[in-house]
Amino acid sequence: MSFKSADLCLSSIQNSFSGCADFNSRRITFCDDKTGYLLNIGSYTDRDYISESIVLPLIKNKRAPKDSIEVFGLISSTELTEITDVTTAITKLLSGFAVIILELYDGVHIYCAQVRMVAARSVAEPDSEVVIKGPREGFIENSEDNLALLRKRLKTTSFKALRLTGGVFTDTTVYICYIKGVANDETVKRVKSKFESINQPGIIDSGYFEHYLQKKTPSLFPNVGNSEKPDVVAAKLLEGRIAIICDGSPVVLTVPYLFIESIQSAEDYLKTPYYATFMRALRFLSVMIALYLPAVYLSTIEHHTSALPYKLYKAVIELRRDVPFGVFGELITILLIFEIIREVGIRMPKAVGNAVGIVAGLTLGDAAISANLASAPVIMVSSIAAVCTFITPAFMNSISLIRIINLILAQYLGFPGIILSACFITACMARKESFGVPYLLPLSPIKPKGLCDTVISIPKQALNHTSDSLYDHGENNQ
Repeated sequence: MSFKSADLCLSSIQNSFSGCADFNSRRITFCDDKTGYLLNIGSYTDRDYISESIVLPLIKNKRAPKDSIEVFGLISSTELTEITDVTTAITKLLSGFAVIILELYDGVHIYCAQVRMVAARSVAEPDSEVVIKGPREGFIENSEDNLALLRKRLKTTSFKALRLTGGVFTDTTVYICYIKGVANDETVKRVKSKFESINQPGIIDSGYFEHYLQKKTPSLFPNVGNSEKPDVVAAKLLEGRIAIICDGSPVVLTVPYLFIESIQSAEDYLKTPYYATFMRALRFLSVMIALYLPAVYLSTIEHHTSALPYKLYKAVIELRRDVPFGVFGELITILLIFEIIREVGIRMPKAVGNAVGIVAGLTLGDAAISANLASAPVIMVSSIAAVCTFITPAFMNSISLIRIINLILAQYLGFPGIILSACFITACMARKESFGVPYLLPLSPIKPKGLCDTVISIPKQALNHTSDSLYDHGENNQ
């Protein structure tokens, strides 16, 4: 499409960027009598690339290009396209393109060339998923680099990536990745539909999109997985899951998400089956300890003293003799203090946060015992439960809340309250689905193909099955 005047096009674009100090426009005169303009956002475009690949070829060319074909041969850009309206030109400028307005023999034409240069950190091991043995690459904040990390591992044309944009003011790029023929097509459509239905001012992080992937009714249990490691996400794609890469976030989301994933680790497949099984069983046991140990201790001391040997019960009572609070008050107070210390350690700078967490934990615990504000058994029980919470990061927040609910039930109902809580949680998880897949799969319903990769780890069989264990239970019905 030909425009009437290069100056008119320039004026229209400049009006939209009025007040933008980083908007640059440069007049280019080539072949003596031809005029053009180069527009770009200076804050995140490569100026050297613009000079060498766009400006110099135009200035040094002795004959004016006759049409767009000659322009494409003249400008050396990996991504050069012609656009037909000013609105598209503005969108391209905001996406890191340079816009070139040229007067040719057949009129004025607008072209855009990719010259984006975003300051980004290098690929490194993520702090949230440190491994002793295995790949140490981690995702970064650039979505294209993250997509390349997955493409490097999945060298097949079946690996698909749908590019979408969202956010009224941010126009954030999101890639929906899956393996054709392995992932469920209906699930892919649902994820795409959910993203397209978002009508928000901006999407800054993948966490914004995660809320839209959850069900309408809030749940304590995560419905969406996440990871910062390309090898982990690639493995999940091979199992039939879908990955969502959000520009500006190093955290890649995966759906569907199952409970069993919380006790699995990428390193399990690099160890002997016996040790991997032992570690998974230990993680599962740690989850149970984090959830129920304080409640069991409270029930035993307050309601079921006969469950303890007399000497042990007498020793506990002796240690609590000068404590002015009940066991329930002690546990709630100490657990809340641990939550505060954990939050301080996370929010403070890394070097300071670690020191604060250690000093606060040791000092406050010792001071509480010395001042008779808490007994040693309560400190020990609370500490063990708090430490076990960190073994499953996906359920870390859920465990803290459920643990307090269990304490309240144990205070008033004793062991029956704990059993009631366990039954209710199990029932909720059994009826829960993640994008049409039962949350407790392959434990409920039982799927033999998937049982070799649950608490028991049999790598040779686990690595051979793909999406069968996810989607062979019936139609996608969520």
